[in-house]
Amino acid sequence: MCNVDENYFKPSIMTHVLLFYCMPGDPRTLPFSDSSFDVVVSAAFVHTVGKEFGPKSAAAAAERMRVLGEVVRVLKPDGVAVVWDLMHAAEYVQRLNDLKMEDIRVSERVTAFMASSHIVSFRKPRQHFVGPGEVRLDWRFNNLC
Repeated sequence: MCNVDENYFKPSIMTHVLLFYCMPGDPRTLPFSDSSFDVVVSAAFVHTVGKEFGPKSAAAAAERMRVLGEVVRVLKPDGVAVVWDLMHAAEYVQRLNDLKMEDIRVSERVTAFMASSHIVSFRKPRQHFVGPGEVRLDWRFNNLC
């Protein structure tokens, strides 16, 4: 849950534009329609998903990839996402490449919470045409393992 001074929102309330919204839920099954958002931001969170399986296990990696798949699913075409995380940047980049995301960028090392971290950003393509011999990937990333 986000606690923000109501005065912070007055400009956005007056123009009927919501700057951001926080709600509880399962990040592996986001309660939003496909292509809902222009921008999605995750800060120091995705690495915590799947910890119950052991952070370095294949099952934990599959859970993290489900979250990343949900981020892609709820992004509008040409939308941008930023995932700042304490671990697993290379894993995220590989999955984003598999999903044919564009403009994938990884920051230099960012020190936060007394730990090294990275910021991964990407853009969802405007359109994707399936070419000969190409299989359309499922954004939801089901059945990884």
